[in-house]
Amino acid sequence: MSEIRFRIAAKTDVGLERTNNEDDFQVSANLDELPMKWVNNQEYTLGKKGALLVVADGMGGMNAGEVASEIAISTVRECFSPENITDDVVMSNSAIEKFMKGVIVKADKRIKKYAKENPDSRSMGTTIVIAWLFDGNLYVSWCGDSRAYIYNPNTGLFQISKDHSYVQDLVDAGKISTEEAFDFPDSNIITRSLNDTTPKVKPDFMAVPQKLCDNDVILLCSDGLNGMIRDEEIEQIIADNQGNMTECVDSLIQAALDAAGADNCTVALCQILSGGAQSTTDRIPKHSIRKKTSRQPEGKEEPKKKSKKWLFVLIAVLCAAALGGWLYLGNNISSDSENVLPQDSSNIVKVNTDSIEKAKKDSIEKACIDSIGKAKRDSIEKAVRDSLIRENDKKKALEAIKKTADKKKVDKKAGDNLPLDDMNEVQNSN
Repeated sequence: MSEIRFRIAAKTDVGLERTNNEDDFQVSANLDELPMKWVNNQEYTLGKKGALLVVADGMGGMNAGEVASEIAISTVRECFSPENITDDVVMSNSAIEKFMKGVIVKADKRIKKYAKENPDSRSMGTTIVIAWLFDGNLYVSWCGDSRAYIYNPNTGLFQISKDHSYVQDLVDAGKISTEEAFDFPDSNIITRSLNDTTPKVKPDFMAVPQKLCDNDVILLCSDGLNGMIRDEEIEQIIADNQGNMTECVDSLIQAALDAAGADNCTVALCQILSGGAQSTTDRIPKHSIRKKTSRQPEGKEEPKKKSKKWLFVLIAVLCAAALGGWLYLGNNISSDSENVLPQDSSNIVKVNTDSIEKAKKDSIEKACIDSIGKAKRDSIEKAVRDSLIRENDKKKALEAIKKTADKKKVDKKAGDNLPLDDMNEVQNSN
């Protein structure tokens, strides 16, 4: 195989809403040398021990998230030092998998130890994604929702990693589509991370290493990029900036800032210039196959991910409306129940409204929880329709009460003077 030529660029940005940057990253153009270093957009030849890209997205707030991501990155630097990349490590794909997963496990142990010794930082954690270019192949290991992609003009953009997240679990279960996942409100919930609640972290590793192909652009990023703009826009930006990786990184980050800029954003790119294989569609993992979308007409922007504040406002309005509706219905039921009480002392009617009030509260809470959990327009509409159906059911129940009650005329005035608070158990005495 001929020498592989490539160039690298990487950058991080705090975003528009955060005051500190909890992301961290590392790039090494040549793992044969220390310290790890690179120059943006400079051309390199792939060395014997390969090249490295790493991105970590910390969480846990000030003095916690950035500490976790820094511990993860420093652990990677140590483990990928030249003396640690031995022949035993690279003797097979399974050996490389064991090594890369072991690096993440080691970082997890160090973060857990730090959190135990520093109680103020016990909630800290981080995601991580590692890409190792070695011997003509690309090896990727990760934990969390930081992503690894490959773009090639012959195949387009496809995702190598698979998110450890609640939303990805819903996609895998067929409950939502990949298109719906982008706008889903719980997209920030991750199911695996370094320093999560498990005794030992469970990193993932790509099932089959990717052959490095000419014109490949390997992309690693935190969710500050793919959480702000869709894959179609990422693909178009890379396609438009293949001639300069520095400009490509800047354009990707700027697009995330223009979309919302609600999170720290880190991007690392590596472009294979020559010496690689030919890219074909059979290299695309099944979980990354997506429908091609038609390009937007000229002058019309692609949809971007905006702030979800409108969604929570809508949910609050719906919950308030549901509350008002149930209170109105409850008052009507109470009033009507008073009106059907017989005057004859031989016909004692007990009306217990506890179950009505409890059902009313449970229904309101369930409607709010369901709306927040799904938070999709069609789900919200369905919740409203279900509420209306339940209201109709209550009205039908009321009508049944009226029909079965004594048909004698009720003294409405006496019923109206009866306090609503005393309706838990009503008796008409002599």
